[in-house]
Amino acid sequence: MKTRFIDQNLRPDEFSYETLVVCPKCGGKAMVKSTQVPQFAELKCSSCHYVTDKPLDSNKKSYSATTDYWFDCEFWLQDSFKNEFFFAHNYKHLEYIKQYIQAGLRERNDRAFFTLVEKLPQFIKSAKNRDRLLKMIEKLEKK
Repeated sequence: MKTRFIDQNLRPDEFSYETLVVCPKCGGKAMVKSTQVPQFAELKCSSCHYVTDKPLDSNKKSYSATTDYWFDCEFWLQDSFKNEFFFAHNYKHLEYIKQYIQAGLRERNDRAFFTLVEKLPQFIKSAKNRDRLLKMIEKLEKK
């Protein structure tokens, strides 16, 4: 029996309000949390207890593919796959991508526009990469 994935119509930014990053002080696991009201971002490290924050200014947002938006720190949950960059903002995001990858039957809800699933890179969507991607995700889940 094939596993089934039904797109929940989540947008790409749904998981970005809590992003696991590499601490800029110690290299440990840190969390960047951002809020819409008031617009504010905070970085907290669970290893060295470093804390910093800043008001959010959309003009100062970083759009690097390999770092978080606000503090420009590397993603904690990242790896390379055949010269492609794979990342997840947090463990919930990683689980959602994992469910998509492992599903033999992938259903999309046509009512939504610009969903996370729609924006996934082709190497993630390709069934031929399924086993290797799932092994990589298993490694990241233990991180």
